[in-house]
Amino acid sequence: MPVRRKLKRRRLIYTLCVLDIAVLAVAVLFLFHDYFAQLLAFLDPDVDRKFLKMVFREHGLKDALLLLLLTVTTTAIPVFSSSVVCIVNGACFGPVIGFLLNICGTSLGNLCMWTFFTRYDLPRKPQRFDAFLDEINHYRQKIYGILAGYMMPMFPSFVVNYMSVHLKLEPPTALLSIVMGMVPTSLIYAFGGNAIFE
Repeated sequence: MPVRRKLKRRRLIYTLCVLDIAVLAVAVLFLFHDYFAQLLAFLDPDVDRKFLKMVFREHGLKDALLLLLLTVTTTAIPVFSSSVVCIVNGACFGPVIGFLLNICGTSLGNLCMWTFFTRYDLPRKPQRFDAFLDEINHYRQKIYGILAGYMMPMFPSFVVNYMSVHLKLEPPTALLSIVMGMVPTSLIYAFGGNAIFE
């Protein structure tokens, strides 16, 4: 029975990864289609930066939703990094809307991963999880260690989410730590993307 359960869990993990990658591919294709002309202009060294900024930011709600979806999926899939998408959010929509896209996308992506770990454990816990748990144990209040993990890009978010579930944080506390932890990097990436045109 435990073996059958493990096989079902592994199949579910693979199925979810394939679905996420499919959604990611579709979103990338749509965005590439919408931004192809702007990308060509961006590669032209003689193009006026103010004109380029205006052209990049003439896109509307559809592209914002596609970028939000892209941010969620790249955050939720362990093998991808959402940092490039978050920078693109700032470049295409400015620092304020870019920040909102970043914080909403990364928070939703981490929340999806956290919810998954509350229902399904990993087939095998990697040894690096133990090292990260040792780091968290240095904090008197474990939530500070989780917050630090979300704030630091060098810690993979799926490891932090797994540890959050492992430490049995209450759902409101886990959600608060996700949102608060994503604020610094969301700001940095949004303003960094905006700085491309400055």
